[in-house]
Amino acid sequence: MAGPLNGPGVRDAILNQGKTATESAAYFWGNVTKGVQDSTKGALTVDSGRRANVGTFKASKDFARGDTVCVGLCCVSIGCEAISGILVWCQIPGKIVTVSAQL
Repeated sequence: MAGPLNGPGVRDAILNQGKTATESAAYFWGNVTKGVQDSTKGALTVDSGRRANVGTFKASKDFARGDTVCVGLCCVSIGCEAISGILVWCQIPGKIVTVSAQL
């Protein structure tokens, strides 16, 4: 079965656009890398949101007990998770992203 995404169809489309095989391969791998990167960023954002929700639940329990120190620490944790969930998407030159696992 010959379809538009089979070898000859892809080859002809590349040649009609005037691109070299190396340039086309670079575009392909660049798109694959970008897709993996965005998927990973999405997973980190979801995890940060989950941790912020857990922190909010714990803060409400501590507030009900009247434990202001733990409420304050939970609020700091929630703020850090929210900031990390947002900063992972920002384009900052020289940014270092650290992924840590909760044990």
